[in-house]
Amino acid sequence: MVDASAGELIEDLFRRESAHLIAALVRLLGPANLTLAEDVVHDALLSAMQEWRFGAPANPKAWILHVAKNRAIDVIRRDRRMDALRPQLEDQGFANALEQGFSTEADAENQLAMMFAICDDALSSETHVTLILRWLSGLSSAEIARAFLVDVPTIDRRLHRGRARLKALGRLHDVGSRDEVRTRQPSVERALYLLFNEGYHGSDAESPLQPALCADALRLAELMLQASAVERSTVHALAALFCLDAARLPARLDEAGVIVPLAEQDRSHWDRSLLQRGLLHLSASAGGEHLTRFHLEAGIAFEHSQAASVSATNWARIVDYYDALSALSPGPVVALNRALALAEQRGPEMGRVALLALEHEPKLAEYSFYWAARADIERRSSDLALAARFYRRAMALAKSRAERLSYERRLRGLEDD
Repeated sequence: MVDASAGELIEDLFRRESAHLIAALVRLLGPANLTLAEDVVHDALLSAMQEWRFGAPANPKAWILHVAKNRAIDVIRRDRRMDALRPQLEDQGFANALEQGFSTEADAENQLAMMFAICDDALSSETHVTLILRWLSGLSSAEIARAFLVDVPTIDRRLHRGRARLKALGRLHDVGSRDEVRTRQPSVERALYLLFNEGYHGSDAESPLQPALCADALRLAELMLQASAVERSTVHALAALFCLDAARLPARLDEAGVIVPLAEQDRSHWDRSLLQRGLLHLSASAGGEHLTRFHLEAGIAFEHSQAASVSATNWARIVDYYDALSALSPGPVVALNRALALAEQRGPEMGRVALLALEHEPKLAEYSFYWAARADIERRSSDLALAARFYRRAMALAKSRAERLSYERRLRGLEDD
């Protein structure tokens, strides 16, 4: 039986590192050998479960890397389907590439290079993003489905199409030309955006906040800035958004593990170094030719970061940002957030009207934040019975214990009122 602490370590390590391992292998062996890469990573997990029964090694990540690398070599030598690769094992250049590919320093480089490489022209942007999130960022089909506000079978179909296309390609080339990078950059940016969101308010029932995912998204965004071919202003805007939002993470959960609404957060706990880093990225993002949704969302995050409280926030400017965002990148979640900003600027009745206009939006029907927003508006308007009804709806749809407890706490507050 695996020691409990070792079991938790294995699970956490593989959630974070499996995508890096698979990226390293697929980059070397080609997408036709994706199954091999997944099998090697799975075997490393099984080995860890066996070997760590009585405790983890001093350097768990190095142990995993070593086992995965040796397992890959062993499979290539023994599996008849790997005949074409076997001679390469005697090539010192391939051996060095394999060693370097599994080094800690190569993690992000492999991951980012593969993100661009799998954005094949024959696949849709949605499929690009789905492939990146599943194979190169380690999210499950269910997590990706919730990020897209679609059902799991839709995500599985995208993965099937993507796997078939990449297998047919045989090998992937490193994307280096300016035109190719610029064409694929929006898909990579969107994948990093959704990866960050999963860390910031994700769907894991027990761990609604996963700072490691946020840090990974920021690390990859800043690594993109080292490539001369990318459109840098957009990446700076994305990195600014990540920094300004991640700065709030220390205040988003209280000591009881309950999500704390923005209005109740202790802003002295916000990470000042991340806020400053975000401002530098935001300033650098102003040099581009195009205004993107990331510029606008970073602008909204900036307004929150500069305000001492909710009441002191420049809500008129935030509503203007949301108006521009609605025109540039319309969607139900953007409309929901605009409604909340409108309620702060012009009163709860205006917020209610905007939220009611979204009542029949199918993507919001099972979205807990929509019903919590409806409840908050009704509470401010003193319709406590309707607010209670909406809080209960939000509780039933909550993705995590921390989120559900937050709504329960607000519901109890109504009863106190």
